[in-house]
Amino acid sequence: MHNVEPMTAPPTSAPRATDGSRTREGRRLDLDVVRGLAIVLALGWHFSGTPTGNAVIDTLTWPGRTFGWAGVDLFFVLSGFLLGRLVLNEQARTGRFDGRRFTARRLLKLWPVLYVFLAVHALFGPEPVGSYLWQNAVHLQNYAGTSLAHLWSLAVEEHFYLALAVLFPLFARRKGSPRALAAILVGVLVAALALRIWGYTQGISDVRLQWRTHFRVDSLTFGVLLALVSVHWPELFERVQQRRRLLAGVLAVGVLHLVVFGKSGPIGTTIGFTVAYLTAAALLLLVFRARWVPRARWIAEPMAMLGRYSYGIYIWHLFAAHVALDLLPGLDPESTGAWAQAIEYSVAIAVGVLATVAVEKPALRLRDRLLPAKDHAGPGRDDDVPVHARTRRTPSHVSITLPARHDPLVRAAA
Repeated sequence: MHNVEPMTAPPTSAPRATDGSRTREGRRLDLDVVRGLAIVLALGWHFSGTPTGNAVIDTLTWPGRTFGWAGVDLFFVLSGFLLGRLVLNEQARTGRFDGRRFTARRLLKLWPVLYVFLAVHALFGPEPVGSYLWQNAVHLQNYAGTSLAHLWSLAVEEHFYLALAVLFPLFARRKGSPRALAAILVGVLVAALALRIWGYTQGISDVRLQWRTHFRVDSLTFGVLLALVSVHWPELFERVQQRRRLLAGVLAVGVLHLVVFGKSGPIGTTIGFTVAYLTAAALLLLVFRARWVPRARWIAEPMAMLGRYSYGIYIWHLFAAHVALDLLPGLDPESTGAWAQAIEYSVAIAVGVLATVAVEKPALRLRDRLLPAKDHAGPGRDDDVPVHARTRRTPSHVSITLPARHDPLVRAAA
């Protein structure tokens, strides 16, 4: 009989994180910076496709104009990392994972902003309702097609959450080991790349290779793999993070690849998406718990502010910008000048903030009353300490695992 390594927390010790990257609201500044970078890339891809002729503006928007589509992969990797930690911490702490509760909390977080947007768009949007409404309402837009093209990524995430909620409890009940889970996740990474290569050889369109879940699930999966390492092999995770020059090199080479090959053609549509999530992961590891983040608040705080409102901004940005340009004299939705782009960015951010404050935050308060998080983070102890480090030994050497209720990463993903 083979020895099985259970997915529980062995007794180790680890220092408490002291990176100081907290905001007054208790959020992690570094993670909001990552979200902010992702939404800036996405906005640049949609708003700054044509240079304005203004050297300063064109320089600032060059990343978004050139490889801003990869902002979605940054969102994917971060989402997989945060939700992976939530799931793995719960399983390691309790020996089980409540998939139904997880799904309900995710839906109450994501659906209100989305469905309010769909309702407003159905009343005032220019596209025929049949071209997007039911597809997005049931999260099949990345297979059935949609005229609201930017929402394809939401379907990938929803499908991934559903698979996680259904399959992980089965894995937990079988008492699968971390090594077995790592092997499964690596298998998914290889399978998704193989499917893209096969799809390209079969003449499947670039759009389908980018949109469809079975071709793109590897970005989220890699985030979960990072979470698995951080929870069950924290020393390895920290060693990887300490190789900052290597990570910076991966980031630089990855960006160069994205600039040269993009997301089309035999390389872009296959290995290109693999490079995108590896580049996103390198960026995440360079920012996560990095000491420079709280020290550079002059740039980190504005970027983190965008990150805090990134979901609302992403959902609403194209519609809000279209309406603004359509209403303002001398402009139209096809305008690409510096003034037009400034309006697009400003209106998209303003409407996204409004959607967050008016819809998302009240819905989250309601969710937390109906389905309160099992372990709320509070100020003080155990912040960001992996599950391993929350295990202590009594004088009689009996292991006692303390609850992870103070992990703000778990709260961020809940």
